[in-house]
Amino acid sequence: MSDFFYRYETKCGRRTIALGYRAKNSSEKDILIKVSPELGNNLYCFRIGEHDVVWHDDRFGLTSYYTGNPILYPFPNRVENCRYGFEGKRYWQIKNGIPVYMHSLVYDENWGYREPVVDEDGVTLETYLDIDETHPVYQGYPFRHMISVFYRVTKTGMQISHRVWNKGQQTLPFGISYHTFFTKLSGDDKTLLKVPANHMMELNDALLPTGQLLEVEHQPFDLRSPVAIEKLDLDNCFTTMDPSDPVVVDYTIIGLRVCMTSSDDYTHVQVFTPKGRPFFCAEKQTCSSDAPNLDEKGFKQEAHLLRVLPGEVRQGTVNFYYECYSSSKEDL
Repeated sequence: MSDFFYRYETKCGRRTIALGYRAKNSSEKDILIKVSPELGNNLYCFRIGEHDVVWHDDRFGLTSYYTGNPILYPFPNRVENCRYGFEGKRYWQIKNGIPVYMHSLVYDENWGYREPVVDEDGVTLETYLDIDETHPVYQGYPFRHMISVFYRVTKTGMQISHRVWNKGQQTLPFGISYHTFFTKLSGDDKTLLKVPANHMMELNDALLPTGQLLEVEHQPFDLRSPVAIEKLDLDNCFTTMDPSDPVVVDYTIIGLRVCMTSSDDYTHVQVFTPKGRPFFCAEKQTCSSDAPNLDEKGFKQEAHLLRVLPGEVRQGTVNFYYECYSSSKEDL
């Protein structure tokens, strides 16, 4: 019998898929994730041992971008006035006739999926959207392509990977983000966040990036060393970091760290720490907010808008892994 497994469940009347790992000894933890492809492809459960580290509230539907782990694509976060430019053309970010300002076009879509695959090192679920002229997303993002998102459980945690295949005749621009809502398992004061970024992006009054980068050194938003969530009040994007240097969520009371590394395409991290809420967000992103417009203004490195040539594929991965330690040790 394999230590890795999958099973089908039901939530909100729709099929969901659980992927997991059964720990073999006391030095390991059981791993469980649950994904609902039909309801926005939302990963609404990530459990390490007995601890749920992804926050999900049933008062919010899974097709909301305010619970679980919504996928933000093709342009994460905000797009100025619901419009964007690319290669001399202007487009409305719109779906079903309604302009979309925040978090883009796929978080409420019904994604296709394939039977999960178990191998000796993990279990993997492939999900996808095949977007052409008949698809609702095409109205606000008229690029023929397939976006696939893969979820994989391993002995040490999970991975989320994207694969974008350009099936059209023009260059395709995109960015992707996983809007991960983390629980505060050690409360506001003992749940710590580390983001090893040298800069935070300057925002205007509409919370859109200006293109200027702010040095974090000697600032209250310097997250290069762990900071308690209670000290933060952010809805900001950080950049200029090594993707292999982990973003760390540290639950000091229970001695559990959740670490995020990624492939090189993930150059930004959005941090959202609203006061008085039972969650906070640390979101690995391939680009900034309002990326196509910032790119069009000449801030190409700051925006980091990705491009896929006709017929080509671009892919990347975010790794979530855990570390356990004595709860009396609170440093990194």
